[in-house]
Amino acid sequence: MAMAHTLLDGSSASEFLQGLQEEHSSELAFLLAQRQRYLHDAEVEWPDVESLEIRIIRHAEAMRVGREAALACAREALASEAWDELAAGVHARVLIGPEGEGIAESLARMAELDTVLLPYCSQALMLVQHPQLSERLCALLDSPRESVRAAAVRVIGHRRDSGAGPLLPLLDDADLEVRAAAALAVSELGHRPALPILERKLARAPADEMDVWALAVLRLGSSRALHACRQFCHAAGPLPPRLPWLLGLAGEAKDFGLLRQLCGRLESIVGSLEALGMLGVPAAVPLLLEHLGHEKPAVKNAAAKALSLMTGAGLTETVQIPDEWSREGDEVELQQVVQPSTDAATWRAWWNAHRARLEGPSRLRLGQPYSLSLCLEELVHPRTPFDARARAGLELVIRSGQTVGFQPDWPVRRQRQAIEQWRQCMANQNWK
Repeated sequence: MAMAHTLLDGSSASEFLQGLQEEHSSELAFLLAQRQRYLHDAEVEWPDVESLEIRIIRHAEAMRVGREAALACAREALASEAWDELAAGVHARVLIGPEGEGIAESLARMAELDTVLLPYCSQALMLVQHPQLSERLCALLDSPRESVRAAAVRVIGHRRDSGAGPLLPLLDDADLEVRAAAALAVSELGHRPALPILERKLARAPADEMDVWALAVLRLGSSRALHACRQFCHAAGPLPPRLPWLLGLAGEAKDFGLLRQLCGRLESIVGSLEALGMLGVPAAVPLLLEHLGHEKPAVKNAAAKALSLMTGAGLTETVQIPDEWSREGDEVELQQVVQPSTDAATWRAWWNAHRARLEGPSRLRLGQPYSLSLCLEELVHPRTPFDARARAGLELVIRSGQTVGFQPDWPVRRQRQAIEQWRQCMANQNWK
């Protein structure tokens, strides 16, 4: 009891409270960075990220009620040029009252941030829970800086807790990055009234924007998008690398022939191989096996991933790659990752043993006839990689016509809610 009186007395109390809030701020920075790393770590099961999110909430809540000491720590972190401290400062400052003042300070900092740091600010704003945040972000849609406008649009679209109306004027923005962000955000928000506008944009889109408008209109259920994609892929001009990928995402078995042709074009080979995996036509297997012998690692890896997605064979290899989360200035460390095998002999032996069973269906996914339920299984499985879960979520939206939505970096609790919504949609619609 005497110790308690000492801590709450005079300067020692303020020093103690200041130190306590500094610890909360430091832990918040560490946990936010660790969460981003875990989301992309193939060795971490996605439901396990929730334990970090619970700790983030607890430290943020402790700062929210920490009064002057917490406010000083949040402002110091908000002013930092270190990306992890900046993220913690944004997250904490949004939550610390008085109501709305913290959001204003965070957005003022965002408006002046170096372009390199903007993504880390955006990540924090995508995660923090505040009912006014998306509405207040609209103030940055008039920013003179293109990168800030685009970042604000992405956050609004990702949060999915507001209307798309304020984003519609940015579909005509002078800057390509802003136009692209607006198109994708409007579609992510499921704003179907914008579909005619987006379809007109798609019809007039130059090559370097085609894939963005195509994805946006596909996500809103366009009946014209696939035709436009096919026409553009048949054309002789420059081809956006993502366009063949969209054919695999939303196309039909008959698109195999076109994708096979696109595998012969250098700029589209990787996207076309990935598309063949999503399309899952058994006749593509010999072509994929052939590309396992390609000289470029990116091509070999794309073919291996496509085979793995189609067959569910589970053939893997362990490789070392640079750790992208090494701090700037530090020596880059290598990390071991498990990825689909690129060994052609192993795959040929497996295919020869299983081809009689797998050549019957028109499309394959994980060794079974393709169905939306298998996309949902990919979302649910704890070991499905981040990028694969993002792709499966897009497939569900595009092929079902529903606007439930899903993002693999939403808080785990929200991901579970979305998965349950998808389950209910499947039960109600009797999808296959």
